[in-house]
Amino acid sequence: MSTETGSSTTTTGGGPPRAWGLVLAAIVGAEYLLQLDGTVVNVALPQIQARFDAGITTGAWILNGFYLAFGALLLVAGRLGDVFGYRRVFLFGIGLVAVASLVAGLAQDVAVLLAGRVLQGAGAALAGPSALALLTILSEGERRQRAFGLYSTVTALGSASGMVFGGLLTSAGSWRWSILVNVPVATLILVVALRVLGTHDAVRNQRSLGIPSAALVTAALTGGVYGLVHAADSGWRDAGTIVSLAAAVVLFALLPVVDSRSAEPLLPGRIFAHRDRLGGFLNLTLLAAVLGSFLFFLAQYLHAVLGLSPVRTGLGLLPFAISILLSASLITKLASSISLKGRGVAGLAVVTAGVAWLSQVDDGAGYASSVLPQIIVIGIGVGLAIVPFNVVILSSAGPQDTGITAGIVQVAITVGGLIGIAVFLLPFTQGTGSAVDHFARVFTWLTVPAVIGILVSLGFWFGPGRGRAPAAVDAVPATPATADTAS
Repeated sequence: MSTETGSSTTTTGGGPPRAWGLVLAAIVGAEYLLQLDGTVVNVALPQIQARFDAGITTGAWILNGFYLAFGALLLVAGRLGDVFGYRRVFLFGIGLVAVASLVAGLAQDVAVLLAGRVLQGAGAALAGPSALALLTILSEGERRQRAFGLYSTVTALGSASGMVFGGLLTSAGSWRWSILVNVPVATLILVVALRVLGTHDAVRNQRSLGIPSAALVTAALTGGVYGLVHAADSGWRDAGTIVSLAAAVVLFALLPVVDSRSAEPLLPGRIFAHRDRLGGFLNLTLLAAVLGSFLFFLAQYLHAVLGLSPVRTGLGLLPFAISILLSASLITKLASSISLKGRGVAGLAVVTAGVAWLSQVDDGAGYASSVLPQIIVIGIGVGLAIVPFNVVILSSAGPQDTGITAGIVQVAITVGGLIGIAVFLLPFTQGTGSAVDHFARVFTWLTVPAVIGILVSLGFWFGPGRGRAPAAVDAVPATPATADTAS
């Protein structure tokens, strides 16, 4: 049985709104804020632990509580956007981030701080898929590609710059500033979004919320995200890791059974039946596994081996984000004669080359010679690849599935990154040699998912039985409704 009511709101056609610059600023600004929240307290963690006399486990959950709520609620948040309207869910999510940041920033005990971080993650989960869905339905053609390019750049920039701003704010004042800074920024985004987006979409259709499926998938993602975070902290053989991941597998296996009894499944088969879209999901997950691990281990390398301070470590990562920006705008424009899928494969090849080059670090390596050129190459590859992946996935989804598809995109990015960190801790902690040898080993292994991504692209997008690629995807359709019937 399902208590499933609600109305879906979808805007199709009609081109982008008149105040496009402000719309883009609100959506992209929100994405930057959400990504920033994941890493901005990293540098402040020692101060927080000292203030509350908290141990390392509690400190880890001050960081991971955000990701647990964020990852667990993404799919349900995507469906909420389909049901209640992307604008409303987006605005509510940003409002929740502001309130949660106020709660966490003013917390007088660690329990309230943890609750605030979890609520921040919940707000990010609500705002993220709805923002991506709005970007899809409010833009088209070349403008959509440019918007996705900016969105993808800001995603990487937010994660990379979180430690920089966290360090600067903590050094200038207090750890509380790194959290409370969200309040005025989120409020500004909310005011701008209310002004240029409003709260109503053009078309309203009755939709099913699918509460049983929503509860099941939330529990499955909670178990999966918790298990991956726990694996990174305690290892794959820990009982908590094994039980959590096993529970997630069982719950996900039950989802098709529960969905089949619903008038409107939470994850309809048509979303995964499209070959281009499925290949895009797999590629995005693999790329996220590479990038999540790359940023995690590179930050450790810059701090532990090169001796950079947390703030300088964050600054050392900024050329990576800048190279994504240049690649997603300038280089992508120069390569516009190449199909989206061709650019995606080329981007993965460049990422593979960059990571393989980075794996050559040795004991005499310095930042300027053995890190900077490599991360610029990796950033160029990411900029080439991630925009085509997003466009192929979201442009081939029907308008009724835009929200849930955007939710799956964000799950792929979030869970893919967590999988990468948890998996590649194994080669990092194994073997002998100096600290540099351990980092070189893990960077070598990072080429594996990148190569698998190339093979996935070739198989799903260009492989036997593919036939002629659907023109709707490579041409970037005027509305997201096209290509859903393409094989």
